[in-house]
Amino acid sequence: MFFKGEPRDTVHNFPDLERQGKGRIWELDFLRGLMILLMCIDHFMYDLAFEFSRVWIAQGGAAAAVAKFAKMWWDHGAGWIGATRDVVQVIALCVFFGLCGGSTIFSRDNLTRSMKTLLAAAVITIGTYLAATLDIIGSSDIITFGVLHMLSFATLIVSAVYALTRLFKKHGDVIFFILSLLLAGGIFLADHLISTGGVTQDIRLMFLHRAFSKVAWMGGDYFPLIPYLGYAFAGAAVVTLFYGGGQTLFPKLDGAWNKPFRFVGKHTLFIVIVHQVVNMLLLALITAAFVDRGNFVIF
Repeated sequence: MFFKGEPRDTVHNFPDLERQGKGRIWELDFLRGLMILLMCIDHFMYDLAFEFSRVWIAQGGAAAAVAKFAKMWWDHGAGWIGATRDVVQVIALCVFFGLCGGSTIFSRDNLTRSMKTLLAAAVITIGTYLAATLDIIGSSDIITFGVLHMLSFATLIVSAVYALTRLFKKHGDVIFFILSLLLAGGIFLADHLISTGGVTQDIRLMFLHRAFSKVAWMGGDYFPLIPYLGYAFAGAAVVTLFYGGGQTLFPKLDGAWNKPFRFVGKHTLFIVIVHQVVNMLLLALITAAFVDRGNFVIF
Protein backbone atom coordinates (compact mmCIF):
# COMPACT_ATOMS: atom_id res chain seq x y z
CA MET A 1 0.00 0.00 0.00
CA PHE A 2 1.09 3.56 -0.77
CA PHE A 3 4.00 2.75 -3.10
CA LYS A 4 5.59 0.05 -0.95
CA GLY A 5 7.77 -1.35 -3.66
CA GLU A 6 8.60 -1.55 -7.33
CA PRO A 7 9.31 -5.27 -7.94
CA ARG A 8 6.19 -7.35 -8.61
CA ASP A 9 7.54 -10.44 -10.30
CA THR A 10 5.30 -12.80 -8.32
CA VAL A 11 2.01 -10.87 -8.53
CA HIS A 12 -0.14 -11.41 -11.60
CA ASN A 13 -3.70 -10.17 -11.13
CA PHE A 14 -5.07 -10.35 -14.62
CA PRO A 15 -7.11 -13.07 -16.36
CA ASP A 16 -5.68 -16.45 -17.32
CA LEU A 17 -2.08 -16.08 -16.16
CA GLU A 18 -1.80 -17.57 -12.68
CA ARG A 19 -4.38 -20.35 -12.91
CA GLN A 20 -3.28 -21.88 -9.62
CA GLY A 21 -4.08 -18.64 -7.82
CA LYS A 22 -0.61 -18.25 -6.30
CA GLY A 23 0.65 -14.74 -5.91
CA ARG A 24 -2.74 -13.21 -6.68
CA ILE A 25 -4.56 -10.46 -4.83
CA TRP A 26 -7.90 -12.09 -4.11
CA GLU A 27 -10.06 -8.97 -3.90
CA LEU A 28 -9.07 -7.85 -7.40
CA ASP A 29 -10.14 -11.20 -8.84
CA PHE A 30 -13.31 -11.06 -6.75
CA LEU A 31 -14.26 -7.61 -8.01
CA ARG A 32 -13.50 -8.53 -11.61
CA GLY A 33 -15.57 -11.69 -11.30
CA LEU A 34 -18.49 -9.82 -9.75
CA MET A 35 -18.46 -7.24 -12.55
CA ILE A 36 -18.39 -9.99 -15.20
CA LEU A 37 -21.36 -11.75 -13.58
CA LEU A 38 -23.28 -8.47 -13.53
CA MET A 39 -22.48 -8.06 -17.24
CA CYS A 40 -23.74 -11.57 -18.00
CA ILE A 41 -27.00 -10.85 -16.16
CA ASP A 42 -27.36 -7.51 -17.94
CA HIS A 43 -26.90 -9.08 -21.37
CA PHE A 44 -29.25 -11.93 -20.46
CA MET A 45 -31.93 -9.34 -19.71
CA TYR A 46 -31.14 -7.59 -23.00
CA ASP A 47 -31.55 -10.80 -24.99
CA LEU A 48 -34.84 -11.54 -23.27
CA ALA A 49 -36.15 -7.99 -23.71
CA PHE A 50 -35.26 -7.58 -27.38
CA GLU A 51 -35.08 -11.06 -28.88
CA PHE A 52 -37.54 -13.22 -26.93
CA SER A 53 -40.02 -10.84 -25.29
CA ARG A 54 -42.60 -10.95 -28.09
CA VAL A 55 -43.08 -14.70 -27.72
CA TRP A 56 -42.96 -14.61 -23.92
CA ILE A 57 -45.45 -11.75 -23.60
CA ALA A 58 -47.83 -13.43 -26.04
CA GLN A 59 -48.04 -16.46 -23.72
CA GLY A 60 -49.16 -14.34 -20.77
CA GLY A 61 -48.78 -15.36 -17.13
CA ALA A 62 -45.38 -15.65 -15.48
CA ALA A 63 -43.53 -15.64 -18.82
CA ALA A 64 -45.08 -12.30 -19.76
CA ALA A 65 -44.28 -10.83 -16.34
CA VAL A 66 -40.60 -11.85 -16.62
CA ALA A 67 -40.33 -10.47 -20.16
CA LYS A 68 -41.94 -7.17 -19.15
CA PHE A 69 -39.50 -6.88 -16.26
CA ALA A 70 -36.62 -7.40 -18.70
CA LYS A 71 -38.00 -4.65 -20.94
CA MET A 72 -38.29 -2.30 -17.95
CA TRP A 73 -34.70 -3.24 -17.03
CA TRP A 74 -33.54 -1.85 -20.37
CA ASP A 75 -35.94 1.11 -20.40
CA HIS A 76 -33.19 3.64 -19.64
CA GLY A 77 -34.26 5.81 -16.74
CA ALA A 78 -37.98 5.68 -17.58
CA GLY A 79 -38.82 3.86 -14.35
CA TRP A 80 -37.05 2.98 -11.13
CA ILE A 81 -35.95 -0.40 -12.52
CA GLY A 82 -34.30 1.09 -15.59
CA ALA A 83 -32.85 3.98 -13.57
CA THR A 84 -31.35 1.57 -11.05
CA ARG A 85 -29.87 -0.52 -13.84
CA ASP A 86 -28.23 2.58 -15.38
CA VAL A 87 -26.65 3.57 -12.05
CA VAL A 88 -25.36 0.04 -11.43
CA GLN A 89 -23.96 -0.09 -14.96
CA VAL A 90 -21.93 3.10 -14.46
CA ILE A 91 -20.47 1.77 -11.20
CA ALA A 92 -19.71 -1.62 -12.74
CA LEU A 93 -18.00 -0.04 -15.75
CA CYS A 94 -15.88 2.20 -13.53
CA VAL A 95 -14.72 -0.79 -11.49
CA PHE A 96 -14.21 -3.14 -14.45
CA PHE A 97 -12.25 -0.76 -16.66
CA GLY A 98 -10.40 0.48 -13.60
CA LEU A 99 -9.27 -3.08 -12.87
CA CYS A 100 -8.15 -3.37 -16.48
CA GLY A 101 -5.89 -0.35 -16.06
CA GLY A 102 -4.67 -1.50 -12.67
CA SER A 103 -3.79 -4.97 -13.95
CA THR A 104 -1.12 -3.56 -16.24
CA ILE A 105 1.27 -2.97 -13.34
CA PHE A 106 1.28 -6.70 -12.54
CA SER A 107 1.71 -8.05 -16.08
CA ARG A 108 4.95 -9.34 -17.52
CA ASP A 109 3.62 -9.22 -21.08
CA ASN A 110 0.90 -6.65 -21.67
CA LEU A 111 1.50 -6.76 -25.43
CA THR A 112 0.60 -10.44 -25.70
CA ARG A 113 -2.38 -9.97 -23.41
CA SER A 114 -3.73 -7.05 -25.43
CA MET A 115 -3.20 -8.84 -28.76
CA LYS A 116 -5.05 -11.90 -27.49
CA THR A 117 -7.92 -9.68 -26.36
CA LEU A 118 -7.96 -7.82 -29.69
CA LEU A 119 -8.11 -11.13 -31.59
CA ALA A 120 -11.07 -12.19 -29.46
CA ALA A 121 -12.72 -8.83 -30.15
CA ALA A 122 -12.30 -9.35 -33.90
CA VAL A 123 -13.93 -12.78 -33.62
CA ILE A 124 -16.90 -11.26 -31.81
CA THR A 125 -17.28 -8.52 -34.44
CA ILE A 126 -17.24 -11.07 -37.25
CA GLY A 127 -19.58 -13.39 -35.34
CA THR A 128 -22.17 -10.69 -34.64
CA TYR A 129 -21.98 -9.52 -38.26
CA LEU A 130 -22.69 -13.04 -39.49
CA ALA A 131 -25.50 -13.41 -36.95
CA ALA A 132 -27.05 -10.19 -38.26
CA THR A 133 -26.85 -11.38 -41.88
CA LEU A 134 -28.71 -14.53 -40.82
CA ASP A 135 -31.35 -12.40 -39.02
CA ILE A 136 -30.51 -13.96 -35.67
CA ILE A 137 -29.85 -10.48 -34.27
CA GLY A 138 -30.59 -7.00 -35.54
CA SER A 139 -28.04 -4.94 -37.47
CA SER A 140 -27.85 -2.47 -34.56
CA ASP A 141 -26.53 -5.32 -32.39
CA ILE A 142 -23.34 -5.81 -34.42
CA ILE A 143 -20.45 -5.19 -32.02
CA THR A 144 -18.12 -2.72 -33.69
CA PHE A 145 -16.10 -1.42 -30.74
CA GLY A 146 -17.19 -3.32 -27.68
CA VAL A 147 -15.75 -4.13 -24.30
CA LEU A 148 -12.94 -6.35 -25.63
CA HIS A 149 -11.90 -3.78 -28.24
CA MET A 150 -11.75 -1.18 -25.50
CA LEU A 151 -9.84 -3.48 -23.12
CA SER A 152 -7.20 -4.34 -25.71
CA PHE A 153 -6.45 -0.71 -26.58
CA ALA A 154 -6.64 0.41 -22.96
CA THR A 155 -4.11 -2.26 -21.99
CA LEU A 156 -1.72 -1.13 -24.71
CA ILE A 157 -2.01 2.56 -23.88
CA VAL A 158 -1.85 2.27 -20.09
CA SER A 159 1.01 -0.24 -20.22
CA ALA A 160 2.95 2.05 -22.59
CA VAL A 161 2.68 4.88 -20.07
CA TYR A 162 3.65 2.50 -17.28
CA ALA A 163 6.69 1.30 -19.25
CA LEU A 164 7.89 4.88 -19.67
CA THR A 165 7.67 5.48 -15.93
CA ARG A 166 9.91 2.45 -15.30
CA LEU A 167 12.77 4.61 -16.58
CA PHE A 168 12.58 6.39 -13.22
CA LYS A 169 13.63 3.46 -11.03
CA LYS A 170 13.36 5.13 -7.64
CA HIS A 171 10.12 7.02 -8.13
CA GLY A 172 8.46 5.15 -10.99
CA ASP A 173 5.28 4.31 -9.10
CA VAL A 174 4.79 7.87 -7.86
CA ILE A 175 5.26 9.25 -11.37
CA PHE A 176 2.89 6.65 -12.84
CA PHE A 177 0.31 7.47 -10.18
CA ILE A 178 0.46 11.20 -10.95
CA LEU A 179 0.45 10.69 -14.72
CA SER A 180 -2.51 8.31 -14.50
CA LEU A 181 -4.52 10.84 -12.51
CA LEU A 182 -3.66 13.63 -14.95
CA LEU A 183 -4.51 11.52 -17.99
CA ALA A 184 -7.76 10.33 -16.45
CA GLY A 185 -8.75 13.91 -15.70
CA GLY A 186 -7.78 15.02 -19.21
CA ILE A 187 -9.86 12.27 -20.82
CA PHE A 188 -12.92 13.07 -18.72
CA LEU A 189 -12.51 16.76 -19.58
CA ALA A 190 -12.27 15.86 -23.28
CA ASP A 191 -15.47 13.83 -22.94
CA HIS A 192 -17.26 16.83 -21.45
CA LEU A 193 -16.00 19.22 -24.12
CA ILE A 194 -16.88 16.88 -27.00
CA SER A 195 -20.30 16.06 -25.56
CA THR A 196 -21.25 19.69 -24.99
CA GLY A 197 -19.36 21.37 -27.83
CA GLY A 198 -20.35 19.10 -30.65
CA VAL A 199 -18.20 17.56 -33.38
CA THR A 200 -18.60 16.64 -37.02
CA GLN A 201 -19.84 13.08 -37.26
CA ASP A 202 -17.30 10.71 -38.79
CA ILE A 203 -17.88 6.97 -38.52
CA ARG A 204 -14.13 6.37 -38.93
CA LEU A 205 -13.62 8.02 -35.54
CA MET A 206 -16.41 6.18 -33.74
CA PHE A 207 -13.77 4.36 -31.65
CA LEU A 208 -12.84 7.70 -30.05
CA HIS A 209 -16.19 9.04 -28.86
CA ARG A 210 -19.89 8.36 -29.27
CA ALA A 211 -20.39 11.82 -30.79
CA PHE A 212 -18.47 10.77 -33.91
CA SER A 213 -20.87 7.93 -34.60
CA LYS A 214 -23.58 8.39 -37.23
CA VAL A 215 -26.21 6.79 -35.04
CA ALA A 216 -27.20 7.65 -31.50
CA TRP A 217 -26.92 4.11 -30.16
CA MET A 218 -24.36 1.54 -31.31
CA GLY A 219 -25.88 -1.62 -29.86
CA GLY A 220 -25.53 -3.00 -26.37
CA ASP A 221 -21.75 -3.24 -26.40
CA TYR A 222 -20.13 0.01 -27.49
CA PHE A 223 -17.32 1.55 -25.43
CA PRO A 224 -15.25 4.24 -27.20
CA LEU A 225 -11.88 5.28 -25.78
CA ILE A 226 -13.31 8.54 -24.50
CA PRO A 227 -14.36 8.40 -21.68
CA TYR A 228 -13.70 4.73 -20.85
CA LEU A 229 -9.92 4.97 -21.15
CA GLY A 230 -10.20 7.52 -18.35
CA TYR A 231 -11.62 4.82 -16.09
CA ALA A 232 -8.64 2.61 -16.91
CA PHE A 233 -6.14 5.31 -15.97
CA ALA A 234 -8.09 6.14 -12.81
CA GLY A 235 -8.03 2.47 -11.85
CA ALA A 236 -4.31 2.27 -12.59
CA ALA A 237 -3.75 5.15 -10.17
CA VAL A 238 -5.86 3.54 -7.44
CA VAL A 239 -4.24 0.11 -7.78
CA THR A 240 -0.76 1.65 -7.82
CA LEU A 241 -1.55 3.62 -4.68
CA PHE A 242 -3.06 0.81 -2.62
CA TYR A 243 -1.39 -2.27 -4.08
CA GLY A 244 2.10 -0.98 -4.78
CA GLY A 245 3.50 -3.69 -2.53
CA GLY A 246 1.61 -6.43 -4.35
CA GLN A 247 -0.28 -7.61 -1.25
CA THR A 248 -3.93 -7.99 -0.35
CA LEU A 249 -5.42 -5.37 1.94
CA PHE A 250 -7.91 -7.85 3.42
CA PRO A 251 -6.09 -11.13 4.11
CA LYS A 252 -8.51 -12.18 6.86
CA LEU A 253 -11.53 -11.95 4.54
CA ASP A 254 -10.10 -14.34 1.98
CA GLY A 255 -11.64 -17.79 1.90
CA ALA A 256 -13.73 -20.38 0.10
CA TRP A 257 -16.75 -18.03 -0.04
CA ASN A 258 -15.20 -15.96 -2.85
CA LYS A 259 -13.89 -18.83 -5.00
CA PRO A 260 -16.77 -18.76 -7.54
CA PHE A 261 -16.24 -15.05 -8.10
CA ARG A 262 -12.46 -15.42 -8.29
CA PHE A 263 -12.85 -18.25 -10.79
CA VAL A 264 -14.90 -15.98 -13.04
CA GLY A 265 -12.41 -13.16 -12.47
CA LYS A 266 -9.51 -15.34 -13.59
CA HIS A 267 -11.30 -16.45 -16.79
CA THR A 268 -12.70 -13.12 -17.90
CA LEU A 269 -11.73 -13.33 -21.56
CA PHE A 270 -13.29 -16.75 -22.12
CA ILE A 271 -16.53 -15.79 -20.37
CA VAL A 272 -16.85 -12.51 -22.27
CA ILE A 273 -16.46 -14.41 -25.55
CA VAL A 274 -18.96 -17.21 -24.89
CA HIS A 275 -21.55 -15.73 -22.53
CA GLN A 276 -23.83 -14.29 -25.20
CA VAL A 277 -23.94 -17.57 -27.10
CA VAL A 278 -24.78 -19.34 -23.84
CA ASN A 279 -27.45 -16.72 -23.05
CA MET A 280 -29.14 -17.11 -26.43
CA LEU A 281 -29.05 -20.90 -26.38
CA LEU A 282 -30.34 -21.01 -22.80
CA LEU A 283 -33.22 -18.66 -23.59
CA ALA A 284 -34.02 -20.63 -26.75
CA LEU A 285 -34.19 -23.87 -24.78
CA ILE A 286 -36.31 -22.33 -22.01
CA THR A 287 -38.67 -20.87 -24.59
CA ALA A 288 -39.07 -24.14 -26.48
CA ALA A 289 -39.45 -26.24 -23.34
CA PHE A 290 -41.61 -24.08 -21.07
CA VAL A 291 -42.91 -20.93 -22.78
CA ASP A 292 -43.95 -21.80 -26.35
CA ARG A 293 -43.30 -25.49 -26.84
CA GLY A 294 -41.20 -26.27 -29.89
CA ASN A 295 -40.48 -22.61 -30.68
CA PHE A 296 -36.76 -21.89 -30.24
CA VAL A 297 -37.26 -18.34 -31.64
CA ILE A 298 -33.69 -18.00 -33.00
CA PHE A 299 -33.76 -21.21 -35.09
